[in-house]
Amino acid sequence: HESLTSRLRNILELYADGVGILHELIQNADDAGATTVSFLLDEGAHAHDSLLAPSMRPWQGAALYAYNDASFRPEDFRNICSIGSNAKLATSAATGRFGLGFNAVYHFTDVPSFLSGENVVFFDPHAKFLPGATPQSPGLKLRFAGSRCVEQFPDQFAPYRLFGCDVSTPFKGTLFRFPLRSAEMAAQSELCSQPYSAAAARRLLLQLRTGASQLLLFLKNVRSVEVFVRSQPGEPPRRLFRAS
Repeated sequence: HESLTSRLRNILELYADGVGILHELIQNADDAGATTVSFLLDEGAHAHDSLLAPSMRPWQGAALYAYNDASFRPEDFRNICSIGSNAKLATSAATGRFGLGFNAVYHFTDVPSFLSGENVVFFDPHAKFLPGATPQSPGLKLRFAGSRCVEQFPDQFAPYRLFGCDVSTPFKGTLFRFPLRSAEMAAQSELCSQPYSAAAARRLLLQLRTGASQLLLFLKNVRSVEVFVRSQPGEPPRRLFRAS
């Protein structure tokens, strides 16, 4: 038996930290039929009084977001939750892979999440941050549209109010949130012992500027890639660059 954290740690050794992780996210968006991809670095901290669990508090700080204008299909939910799934590999038209490559995002974080359609999904490989998470079920999927969970845990859902998402009605798109691993969390992480600062995330985004236009030439659907940054929650994001 190999623990999930051990398996992910080994996957991270196969996928080096760097701009290739952003390329992977862009390719997955292209595979889903998206035409626009946006990245946002949110350098501020969000409130933490009404969370799904007090243990989620360390993940309310600076975060890297990836948005695209395609919505998840049921099979996409299944694929992204299956590490190394071969389902996508059997589709010859697929450029990206929701298998091993996506898991490179654990270079940034221990608790990635995404919101699409009516649902939000949180991953917790350590099974110690989310309520009810276990080694057999290391995550949580919630239907936010039309439910009371947003009213019950407003601070948990406030960070997702971006790119037209109001966390009350179905979201026509997909928004990933990767809260950056602090030094405190890195000291206890079984995935990666390296913290990921907002400055490091900004440098990563700026690396995308050099090859973004060339990358678009090899994609079938994505027509533009934008990169934004904001210093505090509530501020309008400031665009650093756009490639089309």
